[in-house]
Amino acid sequence: MYTNDLFLYGGDMERLEIFLVHPEVSWWNFTEVHRKRLQEAIPQAEVRVAHTADEFAKALPEAETVVVWSFSQEWMDMAPKLKFIVTPAAGRDYFTVNPPAGVRIEYSSFHGRLIGETVCAMILAENRGIAEGIDLQAQGMPWPKHELSVGMRLLSGSTALILGFGHIGREIGRLLKAFGVQIIGVKRTLSPSPDYFTASDRIVEVKRLHEVLPLADHLILALPGDTGTDNIIGKAELSLLKPHVALYNIGRGNALDECALVDALKAQRLRAAWLDVFREEPLKKESPLRSCPTCRIFPHSSAIAPQYIDFFLDEFIPKYRNWHGL
Repeated sequence: MYTNDLFLYGGDMERLEIFLVHPEVSWWNFTEVHRKRLQEAIPQAEVRVAHTADEFAKALPEAETVVVWSFSQEWMDMAPKLKFIVTPAAGRDYFTVNPPAGVRIEYSSFHGRLIGETVCAMILAENRGIAEGIDLQAQGMPWPKHELSVGMRLLSGSTALILGFGHIGREIGRLLKAFGVQIIGVKRTLSPSPDYFTASDRIVEVKRLHEVLPLADHLILALPGDTGTDNIIGKAELSLLKPHVALYNIGRGNALDECALVDALKAQRLRAAWLDVFREEPLKKESPLRSCPTCRIFPHSSAIAPQYIDFFLDEFIPKYRNWHGL
């Protein structure tokens, strides 16, 4: 289970228990290489790795900090020493537990550098004819230059409206600025502008959403799945968009009225939709979204990369040291 090169720990060392196992994405699994890196960075703690839920549950009585994808309520009573529950995930909807006083839940915020590249790839593929070119090739068209030319546009000089301008949204904006895109960030409350903003960029409060939607060439949803975001983009909001606009959702599926989106796509009131998240996942085979030819569907995969766990450790290690005054 564990290698033989573990240190001999004293009884006063904190137990840091890791249970990061993903059945589909190998890059989201915590490996022995990761354990060694974490142990070397925090020699004051005993770092242990569980590979099954039963193994993790057995370790809980001694665990003071746990790093997990999710945590069940029944595990709370099994962990009397628990102080921190940490997840590499960004979404606050991964935990539906009520921790007792003194137990803190910590989420992560490194995902923007991964998701930002995905969004840029989507926007480029949509606006530079790459996605349509692949479709036309699959349909047997040998040289569709005219067909592609109709919809091709430059990113430079266009406007991206990013609804949800937190850690992820700000990083998406930073990457898009390299293409000369104007950024409108939409937030619940105003905050200082990032250093990459120019005079043409701005942040507005969500109460002004209807005012700025008609300005968008690209609508990007980077919202959390918490209260206040349900169907924030519905029939009324979609009707305010220009017909050449494509929508990209990499936040949470609850933010988008999927029925209204289907209607808009089928009526060609919207150029396209690139969806990585859905109200119900996995998306059902019979979902009407699947019958929309300009709807690109992805399996909640925008943050996948070999560096995922390393990026998490880059953020977690200084946090842990700060929590313990190391």
